[in-house]
Amino acid sequence: MKNTEEEKVNVNNIDGSIVLLAKLYSDINKYWALEVNSNGSNFDFDSQDIYRHLLENIMLVSEIIEKINPETEKEERIVLLEHLHESIIPNITIYKKYEKIFKNLPRKSLELNEFRKRKHSKSTKNDKELELLLYKIKEIQNREKYFSSDLYNNIGFLAHDFHEELYLYSSYIDKLITTNFKNFKPYDKNYLMIHDKIFFNMGIVHLIHKNYSDLAFEEISEIELYKVLNLQNTINYLEIKNVTKITYIFHKLHKTLTKQIGKQWLKGILKEFKFTKRYYDRKYRIVKSQSATENEEAFANEVDTLFKDKITLLTS
Repeated sequence: MKNTEEEKVNVNNIDGSIVLLAKLYSDINKYWALEVNSNGSNFDFDSQDIYRHLLENIMLVSEIIEKINPETEKEERIVLLEHLHESIIPNITIYKKYEKIFKNLPRKSLELNEFRKRKHSKSTKNDKELELLLYKIKEIQNREKYFSSDLYNNIGFLAHDFHEELYLYSSYIDKLITTNFKNFKPYDKNYLMIHDKIFFNMGIVHLIHKNYSDLAFEEISEIELYKVLNLQNTINYLEIKNVTKITYIFHKLHKTLTKQIGKQWLKGILKEFKFTKRYYDRKYRIVKSQSATENEEAFANEVDTLFKDKITLLTS
């Protein structure tokens, strides 16, 4: 008797998703080329709205989870996947080549302009004053409440880096296809990092704050640091003073967590600071490298000792 789970595979839905994604990537690649060629002048409310819609309502709900195997294999499926792959590779290539341009698109300005237009069209406040007002409104809401609020859905989403989100999804699909869906895992739909976890308790935060405030990062209150490290904030309070030192602290914090939780936290904290994994890996290793200065070596040893003698006890 056949496994009933195998019989539930909806081949037509999967084929449809593959065709749709290939068409969308063709359109996205054209949008991105225009943004690059115009040095970002084509970037506006409409394009951000489109990118968000494509990500949330199409890509994250698409079905492309089936391996090519003797039971379901057909030439049409192989051709469809090849076409999808051909559409994705230019997207990945464009993003990697022009990542700096995409990272520097005026997302915050776009958000602020929309905030002024919709909420304070008659205000005499300058941009800095209006930005502080917007931050205060965001600040009083917890992460989950803010990302489901009208403020985020109508205005706040403009500040999000959807170019990176689309690129990360492209990389995921690329890996699925090139490995023939080996070790398949569903894509993490929670790209806004909404969660109810406490990654680090107040004791750990206190030690990090006590030892590295005004050294690895600018002065900040303990409660603000607690929110940043636990990915609870809706705005990023932390201003980095020394990248190699803060990334090494992140590395040590990451190692105190279990593998799965640690992976979730690291992904979130890097996103908060707009660090790529590649950049993070390069930076945190500096203090332990052969080229490390005496100051960096001393810092690394001090951090290692703190984690070994005190922080490890607080995680058990």
